[in-house]
Amino acid sequence: MPADRLGLGMHSPIVSLLGPKNRLGWFLRYAVLALGVIGTVFAHDVIMDNAFHGVAADYVGAMLMIGLPLYAVSTGIMADMGRLRVQLLQASQTDMMTGLLQRHSFLERTLRKLSQTGTLLMLDIDGLAQINAQHDHHAGDLCLMALAIRLREMTRATDIVGRIDGATIAVYLPGTPLDAGCGVAERLAQGIQVTTGATRFEVTVSVGVVLADGETPLAKLMEQAEAALLRAKARGRAQVMLADSQLAA
Repeated sequence: MPADRLGLGMHSPIVSLLGPKNRLGWFLRYAVLALGVIGTVFAHDVIMDNAFHGVAADYVGAMLMIGLPLYAVSTGIMADMGRLRVQLLQASQTDMMTGLLQRHSFLERTLRKLSQTGTLLMLDIDGLAQINAQHDHHAGDLCLMALAIRLREMTRATDIVGRIDGATIAVYLPGTPLDAGCGVAERLAQGIQVTTGATRFEVTVSVGVVLADGETPLAKLMEQAEAALLRAKARGRAQVMLADSQLAA
């Protein structure tokens, strides 16, 4: 996602003269400007003859010479603090390696959409321990990053994707019926090309699938999807398995 969409782009205090788009922001910035102007004129008058005159011309001059620059600088500082808050919030929610949501953020966002039906997928890279042993841990990291890129390509903006633990990734597809969710799982299981140095190899993914009916708690759905994933991995590579509840249905 581009940095400017997150409010993380380059900033100039001069641009901040345009001000914010909300009423509270306008009030705070103009309050800073007014206090700066009043304080400047007051200090000028007291220094000159120990009296406060409040001459209109002095106010206008102070606003132009000191108030507006003070307004621009204070607005710039506030805008930078807002961007820093966005960066810190994003860092606390995002897995540093893959750019996917961390476990707690995935669960929080999924809970908000669980009232509607959807499909939950639990993914794991096949043979990751062997990949690390054959190449190195860097190769395993590349596999995870490649899978994260593939997931971004295949999912919608409304879908929720998070790294749950190690090489396990969960995907919640709100509003997606079971057959369509299985189709996504099948495409994911087909394999990912990974390149490390001069070596290029393919890794496969096993997937557990469960239908969210809008009533089953998220913890239960996660258990069912994880159990389906374990059965998929037990059958071999590139396997997709439904949860027992869906098989029974």
